Amino acid sequence: MNPNDLSLALALPGTETPWVAAPIITALGTALLLLIPMGRNLRALIAVLGTLVMLGASAYLVSATAGGAVLSSSMGAWPAPFGIVMVADRLGAWMSLLTGVSALMSVLYAAFNPDRVREKYGLFALLHFLFAGVQMSFLTGDLFNLFVAFEVMLVASYALAVLGSTREQLREGFRYIVMNLSASALLVVTCGLIYGQLGTLNMAHLAQRSAELGAVPAVTALSVLLLMVFASKSALFPLGFWLPGTYPAVPPAVGAFFAAILTKVGVYALARTFNTIFVAEPDVARNILLALGTVTMLYGALGILSQREWRRVLAFSVVASVGYLAFGLGIGTPAALSATMYYMAVSILVTTAMFLLAGVAERDTGTPYIAVRGMLEHRPLLAAAFMFGALTIAGLPPTGGFIAKFALVQAALAAGGPLVYLGVFSALASSLIILYAMLNIWRTFFWGKQRSERALTPPSLAQAAPMYLAMLGVVGTALLAGPMTRLTAAMGQELQTPQHYIGGVLGDRPVVIPPAPTEAYGGKGHTDAGHAEQEEKGKAGSDDGRIQPADQQPADRQPAAQPTDQAAPEPTAPQPEVNP
Repeated sequence: MNPNDLSLALALPGTETPWVAAPIITALGTALLLLIPMGRNLRALIAVLGTLVMLGASAYLVSATAGGAVLSSSMGAWPAPFGIVMVADRLGAWMSLLTGVSALMSVLYAAFNPDRVREKYGLFALLHFLFAGVQMSFLTGDLFNLFVAFEVMLVASYALAVLGSTREQLREGFRYIVMNLSASALLVVTCGLIYGQLGTLNMAHLAQRSAELGAVPAVTALSVLLLMVFASKSALFPLGFWLPGTYPAVPPAVGAFFAAILTKVGVYALARTFNTIFVAEPDVARNILLALGTVTMLYGALGILSQREWRRVLAFSVVASVGYLAFGLGIGTPAALSATMYYMAVSILVTTAMFLLAGVAERDTGTPYIAVRGMLEHRPLLAAAFMFGALTIAGLPPTGGFIAKFALVQAALAAGGPLVYLGVFSALASSLIILYAMLNIWRTFFWGKQRSERALTPPSLAQAAPMYLAMLGVVGTALLAGPMTRLTAAMGQELQTPQHYIGGVLGDRPVVIPPAPTEAYGGKGHTDAGHAEQEEKGKAGSDDGRIQPADQQPADRQPAAQPTDQAAPEPTAPQPEVNP
């Protein structure tokens, strides 16, 4: 097939293609390959190459969905909504690409900064199992499969959180595991309740059914349960108490991916749930998101002021960034959603870069503490990278952080409302507090004279290269602001029109679900012969081979009424069949 023809086919809405699962399969295959005993250098090479292939597959999905296509892949040839389906629209492909970029930087850092103890127990394999779970979370089109993806992701993250068995890891890892297990238990219970209420777990079909039902209190209550689950995954206040201690306890390569991506999985789930599925009564969820986002921004910013270690400071900056994202989702207008998706990219890239920078600084000075002083003279390039990253986190020009936050505040002021205005105040105040905290790091680490004659152990160029590459990505969010803004604006519009997603997954034909036996076979007392007869009638009355109730069959296929001299009996409710 001509490549141009393939690209044209993939640009059509609702295209079925197996390439949707390529990032997941690549990560999973690499993880399994890394379980084979081999030398350290070969293992690191395979890990890097596998991540590159995964990144390439994600980039292809972004290119294929850029024109508005919704790509899908049905597992086992079972059509949606009856089978498991993988779906890539603009948002899913965008998150998959950002995951690939962060994963590549983390794996490169781990490859060039050996950790023999953790590598002995499967560091690279666990990382790729984690990548597979994250990619599945972004590309699944089924709510229960989202739970499965969470578990794949979390099992790998549990192992990575305690790999090394230091006292700090075990303490913080226990808190992390308990919190996420509780949230996962609530998620699977909520999935069961949603299935009982709406009869499906396919996201597109859920969106269709919830729109048909309208504002139903039971459905609203279930959506709030999902909000609580995903808020805990996102580390929104007060459910994010586990984050500031967990991410600094793991190695820098692992912590960079944890901090950049894992909380964003929860934010993505919130965006998908309340802009695609439950859109009939958005005010309840959006007001909760506005309130949680407003408080989380300030909580994260104030938490930065209380910390004196590199990665603990950055962990609280992650909390603050999640608050900005939740605030944007709470506003819910296309402009706010566009700014939120832009800020999502900025946050992922700058968090990856800054956590790797913290690893380089800790390796160089031999301490996790910031109060070293005098490093500007010894490490000017490191100082320049930190300054640009700090300005991006604070949201000052000329960085991508400023562009994203300015667009978010602008969208908020256009939307209006008391909660929104309170959130704008919180966003501006948080940025000022974060700026003060970043300048304090500059003063205590880079400025002045070195307090002691501690011997520095400068990292090699290869050891620091992943951090500088990640920081170049942060610079790119400012240089490529035009194309990124156009893409995220299209995402915002797409999230506001769930019919586009529904049509891409389910197609134009209505979903026909076979009725219960008592409806299809005429109530009680039917025999096997009658069963077969009714089934043949159902097949004859259905163009797609499914059994349909008589009142749904075409008029020319319904049996003619039989003449009778007797009066028609009064209709009675069907009686249950009694088994002796």
